[in-house]
Amino acid sequence: MPATEPPSIGAWLAALPKVELHVHLEGSMSVATVASLIERHQLDASRVWPDGLPERFSFDGFPDFARQFFFGLSLLRTGEDLATITADLAATLAGQNVRYAEITTTAYTHFLAKEDRAGMAPSEYRAGLNEGRRRAAAAGVDIGWVIDIPRDIEMPDSSVTIDYLESDLTPDGLVAIGLGGYEVGFPAAPYADQFARARAIGLHSVPHAGETEGAASVRSAVEDLGAERVGHGVRCLEDAALVARLVEQGIMLEVCPTSNDLLQVIETIGDHPLPQLRDAGLRVCLNTDDPGWFATDLNTELMVATEHLGVGLGDHLAIQRDAVAASFASDSVKRQLTDALAAVVVPG
Repeated sequence: MPATEPPSIGAWLAALPKVELHVHLEGSMSVATVASLIERHQLDASRVWPDGLPERFSFDGFPDFARQFFFGLSLLRTGEDLATITADLAATLAGQNVRYAEITTTAYTHFLAKEDRAGMAPSEYRAGLNEGRRRAAAAGVDIGWVIDIPRDIEMPDSSVTIDYLESDLTPDGLVAIGLGGYEVGFPAAPYADQFARARAIGLHSVPHAGETEGAASVRSAVEDLGAERVGHGVRCLEDAALVARLVEQGIMLEVCPTSNDLLQVIETIGDHPLPQLRDAGLRVCLNTDDPGWFATDLNTELMVATEHLGVGLGDHLAIQRDAVAASFASDSVKRQLTDALAAVVVPG
């Protein structure tokens, strides 16, 4: 019989069992989802997009992204809205053979009252996330929730998020506390008390750092917030001693190449420091960050890493194994994923 043709790189990457550890629920909304929510709630988007909703979102740096992103947040008004976008994200993940995802959601922005709407009740927020997680499980995707503090909106003297995390109204599958938002002018250290309280009730620590600020931000995430993984973290390379510490402690960086490119953290995708991070011995995993807004998915991120950043197929397999180990999935889910990855054959 003739030899079987090896799969293409794209096909192999698509078939690879995967986990994703850094994806924002509110950032998963595609243009089509935003359009449907605008119609559902009969809202005017002209102040954000004067020429009409674009076919593809584009941004002039992080602040411009935030301006559009927060309008998207304003479209999420009910628990059913949250369930819908969770199920939509899960369907996309399932189509990429992502078996487990840790999805970040920002409770504070849903609880906060706006000019044109009341804040969502914590009970409705929980119900929406639980229903979305149930629909995701039916699609074959297990979800762990990360609830983050938006550092540029919820000031350190607020206790809204941490009080919620300590309540009996949190969603099923909650695994960690995060710290998101714009780093410049909003350091991590003032949130140390909130993170200590979250860790005391068994939550893991996964703050963003080293995206729009330098290595000192990453150091603070580790020293002040007890970070077990760091969202982004790419600018840690500015401090050799910090890099050595991250390697020694085995702290994984949740790397998001397309996000870093579109938000001008790097000049071009070819300038992304992923190769330098890996050469330094740092643990890394690949992620989408805000896939709807950035028109990407995990398969695309893996292909970008292969085509532009020197990540081979064997490397991808090793990265997925390490991401499973660094996840906060249950032992049974980790065993299933480890077994699935053990069965993967890397083309010769």
